[in-house]
Amino acid sequence: MAGSWWVRIGVIALAVLASIYSLLPTFMQDTEAVAKASLQGVGTEQVEEVEVTGWQALLPDTVLVLGLDLQGGLDLTLDVGVEEAILSSVSRDVQSVYSVAETEGIELTSVRRTRGEPQLEVGLANEDNLDELQSMMATKFRTSKGFPTYEYKLTGAEGGLHVFELTDDQAEEIKHQSMEQALETLRKRVNETGVKEPSIVRKGDRRINIQLPGVSDLDTAFEAIGTSAILEFFMVDEDFDQAALEKAILAGEQQLSEEEYNDDDALNEWLVATGRIGRNNRVLWEYADTPEGGSVRNIPYALIDKIELTGDDVNDAQTGWDQFNRPVVLLRFKPAGGQRFGDLTGDNVGKRFAIVLDREVESAPNINERISGGSAQISMGAADNAQNEARMLAMVLRTGALPAPVTVGDVRLVGPQLGQDSIDAGRNATLIGGILVIFAMAFYYRKIGLVANLALTLNVLFVMAMLAAFGATLTLPGIAGIVLTVGMAVDANIIIYERIREELAVGKNARSAVDAGYQHALSAVLDANITTGIAGIVLYSYGTGPIKGFAVTLLIGIMTTLFTAIFVSRTFMDFVVRKSSARLAF
Repeated sequence: MAGSWWVRIGVIALAVLASIYSLLPTFMQDTEAVAKASLQGVGTEQVEEVEVTGWQALLPDTVLVLGLDLQGGLDLTLDVGVEEAILSSVSRDVQSVYSVAETEGIELTSVRRTRGEPQLEVGLANEDNLDELQSMMATKFRTSKGFPTYEYKLTGAEGGLHVFELTDDQAEEIKHQSMEQALETLRKRVNETGVKEPSIVRKGDRRINIQLPGVSDLDTAFEAIGTSAILEFFMVDEDFDQAALEKAILAGEQQLSEEEYNDDDALNEWLVATGRIGRNNRVLWEYADTPEGGSVRNIPYALIDKIELTGDDVNDAQTGWDQFNRPVVLLRFKPAGGQRFGDLTGDNVGKRFAIVLDREVESAPNINERISGGSAQISMGAADNAQNEARMLAMVLRTGALPAPVTVGDVRLVGPQLGQDSIDAGRNATLIGGILVIFAMAFYYRKIGLVANLALTLNVLFVMAMLAAFGATLTLPGIAGIVLTVGMAVDANIIIYERIREELAVGKNARSAVDAGYQHALSAVLDANITTGIAGIVLYSYGTGPIKGFAVTLLIGIMTTLFTAIFVSRTFMDFVVRKSSARLAF
């Protein structure tokens, strides 16, 4: 008995010391700086930390991070441009129409998307093939439900082109898919930044709400998660005279309003409408940074309006350096994309292809030879922040492009004062509830009530230590989970103590009553905690944000409750009744 008891005391003491060891860094590290550095993509290892020496250097590097409702942070709502996603989907079908028509033996003169409309304008080499074209569009392009994606419009476009308009059902499906893809992409980006316990939920048909605990810099946050990162490859139209292009753009500056001229889409539409560029051309610019931190148009490029490759063809993106020691983003294509890139460069030696990111030309290198191996690179220039831009771009390309551009809608900065109020309220509620429970147990169960109180205190310590060890985030719902854990721990002790009381009532001595009480009450304690644990697993699996925070503390609390109720309190109770003459008074 004595030897076994001391072993169990040693286990409890070891658990207490490990918990204190796990919690110490929480009070010694700047968690706000870590959160900000993670969002900037530099990694927590580059955060300027307080210098530690001696025993402090041996502490773990995990801390208990406070959630948005406790430490403050950024709460922003993003508007997703679902209409742009619809237009982009139609644009991607241009190449598919060419490919399917070639397979079906239908010769086409041109395929392009109507500017600003979800329509395809298709030119036939032989008008006798119109029925075959309509049949092809109706059977080869279908929605997930089996209905045609496009419907034929009897009114033809100028030049005898045939117009196929996206159906309303397909437009709605694209909107839904765009929102789901945007949610998933944003979750990947936020997870890769390392921000703890973010909340990313859909609001309505086109809005997404994001909560970032510990982050207060809106510009940095939007740069990390709001960049569309729509990567596209176009061929430069080498037949277009650069001087004539610049003259056409100058004419647009003189004839259009300032707002229309500065809008790339509006200027392109004017250039097409006035015949200064062809309908199969698109003008995009390489932008230059200004001393004020903005950007202006620099070099215009007349591109063939046909997307050759997109970010969907990219398998991986990493940062690196070119031969001039400037940061670049190294792209690795998927097998099909690598084959397409090799064919594209092999068929266009001596020409230029433009790498376009979010409708801005990043570079337009000359193709000197076929580029095989499925890799390419984007140069980031020699700006002071080029390395950070390269790191950020690589991150958003790895996590995938947003299906449509997003803009910041509502922004709410949760200040530290609100967070401190929440902390104080949660702490006071926990302390008051805990004190009342402790007094009630001591008053009702007397000596063994003190044993329950000691086990209860250790239970809370173990919960906090495990949260810190896992690098979890403590939120108000998490505090609610801790309070619930206190109630469950008390409930487990009450079940055991009432069973001990029943055993004493039938005449058993204290030691036998304790043994029987723990033995017979074990099944009830396990049943209550296991069923609650199942509910916690479901909440964690399907919940988001605050619900997950509650579920995490609940599940951890169940484990610590079982340990303290069955092992810790039993150890102390065995010490109380270690003598055969011991008595228990209720």
